[in-house]
Amino acid sequence: MSQIHIVVDSCAQVTREMIETYPNLHTVSLKVRIGDKEWDEEKLSTAELFVNAKELKRHPQTSQPAPGDFIKICKPLIDDGKDIIIITVSGGLSGTIQGAKNVAKILDEKRIHIVDSGTASIGMVQLVTAALNMAAVGMEVTAIVTKLEAMIEATHTFILVDTLEYLYKGGRIGGAAALFGTILQIRPVLHLVDGKVAVLDKVRTKQRAITRMLEEVQKYSNLQYIGIGTVEDPAEGEKITTRLKELYPNTSILPATIGSALGTHLGEGMIGIVIQEKI
Repeated sequence: MSQIHIVVDSCAQVTREMIETYPNLHTVSLKVRIGDKEWDEEKLSTAELFVNAKELKRHPQTSQPAPGDFIKICKPLIDDGKDIIIITVSGGLSGTIQGAKNVAKILDEKRIHIVDSGTASIGMVQLVTAALNMAAVGMEVTAIVTKLEAMIEATHTFILVDTLEYLYKGGRIGGAAALFGTILQIRPVLHLVDGKVAVLDKVRTKQRAITRMLEEVQKYSNLQYIGIGTVEDPAEGEKITTRLKELYPNTSILPATIGSALGTHLGEGMIGIVIQEKI
């Protein structure tokens, strides 16, 4: 068994196949709450999320993994002399990374390495895949972390939301901005800057917003991959995938799964694109 183990949170949405293939890959789950009901993120699809929210007439909320969830995985590995890399969803989106850092202090900061992905979903999956591959060929843990940091620097995340309601109720924008944007039917094109949500542009229609997002992607020509995912809007996702394949015929276009934790803050109809420049 590998001396280096990878721990990733559920915002990555790594597949069951990956978990079964790599014995040194482990996951911890964010929690999603609606009223007095709570689920591990993996046990609640985005479709179920919105159905439950409508039925219960309550806006969903999320919370980071409990410290005990990290400790349950990491302590036996530390006791067995393993090194650990924890890859978390962007620290600007969740407090998960702080929880991971606290656990590292409790257990062993020298052997637990924390990596803020600066992104989510497929961007995290690509980091996990790279880390597993590097560990498999015997790279040292510090060299793996350095490579991951270079990949993160080369990764760019763009987001289009269908409504400002979820960003507002999740505390990501103020009430005045949400009301003003809704009245004017503004579609904000967002991106992650230093892992935090920032407004890239504001346009009036969804199709214009999609075009604007694709224009931003085209500023980068030498790409390792392009990931695309939607929240309950697969038809639009397929259309955008087709356009991207025409623009980048020699680049891997990867499907990105958006889980219920991100769905809670971004809402139905969200479209996300993650790209990584070649390094």
